[in-house]
Amino acid sequence: MLKKGLAPVILMLFLSSVLFGQRTLFVGTIPLNGSIPLQETFSVDVTFSSGFLFSQEVAGNEYQIATYQFSSNSPFIQYQMKLSPGSSASAGPDLFAFRNITADGQSAGGLPIPFSIRVRNFSVEETVASEGDRALQKKVGVLEGSQYTEVGSISVAFPTRSEGFNIEEFSSGLYEASILVEVLAD
Repeated sequence: MLKKGLAPVILMLFLSSVLFGQRTLFVGTIPLNGSIPLQETFSVDVTFSSGFLFSQEVAGNEYQIATYQFSSNSPFIQYQMKLSPGSSASAGPDLFAFRNITADGQSAGGLPIPFSIRVRNFSVEETVASEGDRALQKKVGVLEGSQYTEVGSISVAFPTRSEGFNIEEFSSGLYEASILVEVLAD
C-alpha cells in the first residue's frame, strides 16, 4: 500500500518541477574591455638663470641649475635620461664647456671653460656625475607600485684649481653653453 501511495506523490513532484520549475533558455557571456592610456611626463624647471660671473671662486664649486620631475604609469618601460652638450665648444662636440662668444653670438676664439654635470635623484638620495666634462646618461624613474616617478636636480660643477681651472687662462667677455636633456624609452 505504501507503494501505491508513493507513486502519485513522485508523479506530482515531477510534474510540478516540469510545470513550475526553472528552465534555462539562454547561456552566454557579455565581454567587457577597458584600458588606461599611457601617461608619461617629464618637466624641467630652470632654477639658475642669472648667469655666471666667472672668477677663480667658481673653481671646484657646484651650482644647481635646474630641477626635474618624471612620471610614467607603465611599469614595463625602462627610461633613460641623457644630458649632452647643446652647443659645441672648440673643446669638442661631446664635451660640456662654455664657449667664448661675441655680442652677436659668434665665436670669439677664447679658450672654452669646461664643466661637468651632476644629477641628483631626491627619491633615493643618489647622485650621478658625468665622467669629466663628457655627456651623461642614467636610468630615470623609481618604480613605486605600478608607476615610475623621480624628482631631482641638475647641477654644473667646475674643475678645481689643481685640476687645471685657472681663470687667468680665459679671455674676458661673454660665454655661453647649453645642455640638451633627452628622456628615452626602451
